[in-house]
Amino acid sequence: MGIIKQQTIKGSIYSYLGILIGFLTVSIVQPHALSPEGIGLITLLGSLSLMFAQFAILGFNGTARYFPYFRSEENKHNGYLFLSCIISAIGSFLFIIIAYVYKDELVGHNQKSVLFEHYYWYLVPLTIFTLFFNVFDLYARMLYNMTTGLILREFTKRIFVLITILLIYFHLVTFDTFMVLWFFANIIPTALIIIRLIKDNQFSLKPNLDFLTKDMVRKLVGICFFTILTGASPLIIQNIDNILISKKMGLDHTGVYSLAFNFGLIISLPSRSLYSIAYTVIAESWRANDLKNIKSIYEKSCVTQLISALFIFILIWANVDNIFAILPPVFKEGKYAIFFVSLGFFIDSATGVNLVILATSKYFKYDSLFNVLLVGVIVIANLILIPIYGITGAAIASALTFFIFNLFRYLFILIKFKMQPFKIQSLLAIIVGVLVYYLSVWIIPHFQNFIVDTTIRTAFITIIYIPAVYFLQLSDDINGIIDSLIFKLKRR
Repeated sequence: MGIIKQQTIKGSIYSYLGILIGFLTVSIVQPHALSPEGIGLITLLGSLSLMFAQFAILGFNGTARYFPYFRSEENKHNGYLFLSCIISAIGSFLFIIIAYVYKDELVGHNQKSVLFEHYYWYLVPLTIFTLFFNVFDLYARMLYNMTTGLILREFTKRIFVLITILLIYFHLVTFDTFMVLWFFANIIPTALIIIRLIKDNQFSLKPNLDFLTKDMVRKLVGICFFTILTGASPLIIQNIDNILISKKMGLDHTGVYSLAFNFGLIISLPSRSLYSIAYTVIAESWRANDLKNIKSIYEKSCVTQLISALFIFILIWANVDNIFAILPPVFKEGKYAIFFVSLGFFIDSATGVNLVILATSKYFKYDSLFNVLLVGVIVIANLILIPIYGITGAAIASALTFFIFNLFRYLFILIKFKMQPFKIQSLLAIIVGVLVYYLSVWIIPHFQNFIVDTTIRTAFITIIYIPAVYFLQLSDDINGIIDSLIFKLKRR
């Protein structure tokens, strides 16, 4: 895991810095700076832009699996970036037409959300910039520049968003001005990743039409068509809850749910960093038929991500009441939504890189088709559970979806490739986590001052959990990092 380990560490550092920035923004500043409806607006715009950007790329992101055939430093990778940009430009034009023609239908789905109608046209440029960021990020990752996009998305953008939130928090700008600044905070990373590609001499829009043989064109068209049908499914699964809550309950409830969702999202950041980095390495391993390397990555990623995700989950739930102590009372509705969203992301993280293994294998179509079927499951689950349990129902639907999807991937990889990532270390990690959580609840008394309570409870969990993981030798990678830190401290 040479490349993976090195860049995972770098990516994780910035991811955790992003967690800190996100915590300050979402949990402390944003609920006091914006109304729940305002938070719901920027959440809905973000969700819709992600979904429409996926459609507008017209499936070309699926051609990344063929990039090893394009790879050529001398020939500027045979015009792959040119093709990506041309297809994305066509998709952007089609999206603009759809956004204009179907404006009333899109806004009509949010009649309880007047703000969305007022700021509807922000959706178009936001979608286009999101689309091209995804294009350039994918291209950079294919060139083994695996952390630039991650840093810009998880850290840099959060810094810019925090600045805009602080401006309205201190009443230095109106809400209209805030929305303009928030928009620019979201599109700046696209410009920065282009600059980085130019600096690395990797930005070339020179076409190489001679490289596009009939066989290659047939493969590209086929994968694009298939990805159009299936590629948007993961984003629909991830964002449909925000859209349905907005439709059924209004933007204010979407704002409360987005806070709960962001706490759950913290759990997924280490695994998201690993997914981005592992994609290229596992794709190359499939090409070389190196099943041993894939199995090693699968096993190590599983236990390492399980331990990391469980640690964050414990910290969040042990301190959940302290979290709401710093929020306006209206946000308390999201307490159990935090639990179920966090549970869903924990399940997803604890199953390792199963997504990447299937997505880069010859069986990738099965994963994509199951995604399509799962869209129906999560939509139906949300439609049933939201009227009964409100935003907690949406969170339950999310956790259920994660469980079903990862169970499918686990069984499929087990049957087809005879790979099974779970070992006794995984079970021991869960036992340690559960024991540490209950010890933190039973032994540590509740302090009236939430800062004192959070500090003591977090310190207790950390002091017990990390040494237990280390001395039980549950993860070679985690032990290696700790040993390296101990060695550096001793040298001082």
